[in-house]
Amino acid sequence: MKKILLTHCLLSLSAAWLSAEENTFPDGANWLILFDVEAFHESRMGKFILGKMEEEPNINQKIQGLKNAFGVDLLKIREVSAFGSGEKDLGTALIKGGVNSKQLEGFASLNEKVEIDKVGNKKTYSFKKGSLGILSGDSVAIASNKKLLEEVLVPKDDNKKPAPLQIFVRSIKKDQPPIIWFAANLLKINRLQNKIKQDQLRINEKKPEEIRKSLTPEMVGEVVFKKFKNMAMFMNETEEHISMQVYFQSASHEAAEHLENIFRSWPSLLALAKGINLELDEVMSHVKFSVVREKKSVGMTALFSHSFFETKVNEELEKKKNAREDSK
Repeated sequence: MKKILLTHCLLSLSAAWLSAEENTFPDGANWLILFDVEAFHESRMGKFILGKMEEEPNINQKIQGLKNAFGVDLLKIREVSAFGSGEKDLGTALIKGGVNSKQLEGFASLNEKVEIDKVGNKKTYSFKKGSLGILSGDSVAIASNKKLLEEVLVPKDDNKKPAPLQIFVRSIKKDQPPIIWFAANLLKINRLQNKIKQDQLRINEKKPEEIRKSLTPEMVGEVVFKKFKNMAMFMNETEEHISMQVYFQSASHEAAEHLENIFRSWPSLLALAKGINLELDEVMSHVKFSVVREKKSVGMTALFSHSFFETKVNEELEKKKNAREDSK
């Protein structure tokens, strides 16, 4: 039970708190998530969300419980970087700051089936599911298994050329470092997640009627994702707005042109549906869209004001509060 709790705790952290430092990721990484936690704390959005968390006693209790049990203080984490190949349940994360490594080591060593080892000068703890590496007094590495953990603990070749996915992310012009960003090779992830076989990949050789009969949801993804090499999403804020950006790297100029047309027509398509969903109508009336295209890369930015975001969050919290009171 302790092993399960520890593994779930660590994997939850890797999914929730992800960093901003541009590390050199492994060539086999098909997805990357980075979250600048310090920048989030300093942002208007972050201060608003953290303020709301402080008002919720249940959340404060869970945060304190995590700190007492595992030595992990969510509010003091500085940054985390996470990545993976795309295979199910496999990934690696580096959590920097907010961790009492000695306390976490003590908890990990209590498990009767733990395998304690060293990779270089880094102490490691491996379980049936999940491995932990101690980076410093307040930072750790987490991986789904010992092999993945060893790969991240071994010093990297600084002269190695960045992987194509990283090159794509760096090629996108950004006015300022994002608070959080996510990037992925959707085609490779679709293949690994669904274990699509090589004979299925020869879909272009089939006749239209054969394609129609053989298409599964996974193969639909194969067809669509072949049009694009990589995608990336960025979240940031200005003084007045929260910014959400999504970019696709198309496989051809033709695909890029089609995607650009879809993005540019998106507001018009939503306008045609006006009146069907009043909540959606309200949201869309407060969102500003813009589209950019550079060769095979196409991006769309959505801006919505801080005041609108804060108003909607307060409304939802009030609804939940009233629902709890009504259920008593």
